[in-house]
Amino acid sequence: MGTAITVAGCGGTNDGTASAPSGSTPAAQHPTSTEPAAKTADPPTAFDAGAGVGLPAEALRANVAGHVVSKFMTLRDRTGYIITPTALNAVDVLTDRPKWTVAVAGKPGDPYNQSTPFVNETGPRPPAVGDKLAVGAVPVLMPEQGTTPSYITLSVVAADKETGTKAWQADLKVSDDQYADAGNAVTQVVAVTDKAVVASYSQDEDHVTAALDPATGKTLWQRKDYVAGSLHGDVLVGTDFNVPENSSMTQATALDLTTGQQKWIGARESYGLTMVQADPALVVANRTDYGSGQSYLLFLDPATGAEKAKIEGAHGFGSQAYGDCLYDQQSVLTCEEDGVLTGYDAKTAAKLWSLPDQAANRVAPSVTVAWHGALYGKTQGGQPIVLDAKTGKDLSTDNVGAAPVLVSAYAGVGVDDDGNAKAYPVKK
Repeated sequence: MGTAITVAGCGGTNDGTASAPSGSTPAAQHPTSTEPAAKTADPPTAFDAGAGVGLPAEALRANVAGHVVSKFMTLRDRTGYIITPTALNAVDVLTDRPKWTVAVAGKPGDPYNQSTPFVNETGPRPPAVGDKLAVGAVPVLMPEQGTTPSYITLSVVAADKETGTKAWQADLKVSDDQYADAGNAVTQVVAVTDKAVVASYSQDEDHVTAALDPATGKTLWQRKDYVAGSLHGDVLVGTDFNVPENSSMTQATALDLTTGQQKWIGARESYGLTMVQADPALVVANRTDYGSGQSYLLFLDPATGAEKAKIEGAHGFGSQAYGDCLYDQQSVLTCEEDGVLTGYDAKTAAKLWSLPDQAANRVAPSVTVAWHGALYGKTQGGQPIVLDAKTGKDLSTDNVGAAPVLVSAYAGVGVDDDGNAKAYPVKK
């Protein structure tokens, strides 16, 4: 199991112990000005395509077809929180005005992930934003010191979400291989609560999850061969690669958020297993059966791991073989599998609707994001559209303006025809 190397507020000591954060180190600040008035809607049903605001290139990555492959930004109201290999940033998406920047101490472990011409699905996941903190995670390369070889850390940086004051940085060793690199590693902050910040690192055979104290960044617990996936109250559920009976299998393992104590094991004998962000009332897992290769969408009881529902997919193999699912942050989980788009009650797994619907002469659109009872995407003809998440009915079809991949009451964020990140103000 990896070792917590340093935890620093303004800085750390050299002997591996932590220095308490003073909370007084300011981030790189930028001049503030009165925010212009902005139209809001919850949920929005149209965006102003002609008033798009260019955002930093590090916010999103799109392929040559214009499809967003990687997101490095989290949108809260009119603020975008962006993680890069070297910093955690906040920007006003309606003006493109930087709000603050917090540097990640150390040499980037994967410095070119967001700047090469190659677009892939690896790299840091978007920051997690809690009531007080914005937190991002990246790999960092710790240089050799004398006869001590270099190594890779999962580095987690936390800042006050409003002011950008750096709270702490935690650097956790993820591999003892002195020749390891962090190319194409996936780093993610899975949860930020008043009890713990949970972050994970995954690359090839290295899988590490740690829970950190939100006030100090000190390690509460750390677990190897485990990637956290979803939080359900005080129960954390993730993909467990440590399966004694077969090292090629994975399973779902639930842990206590603050102690790391194991609570239950489910979805046994899986080949690929990915937790889906959904309502805390259910654990949702995209699973491939190890023996048959059959894909499923599983709904589990977060208290016991007992199976509540199981939906069989058309294909097999791969960590997300069933398909892609989006949670609207309220009550509906929408999944696309083999060209079929289906809405489920996020608390009970009951099926609400499905497209295509031949009887009604309706086809399934391509959905890019779900938010507050609305689904955003494009029709088969490439036109932006908004659906009602609870019914699957068309909510807005004329002059929608954009098909965003991130939405708030202030804006929709996506890419323009050239693949550049843009924020489109809410029109209605």
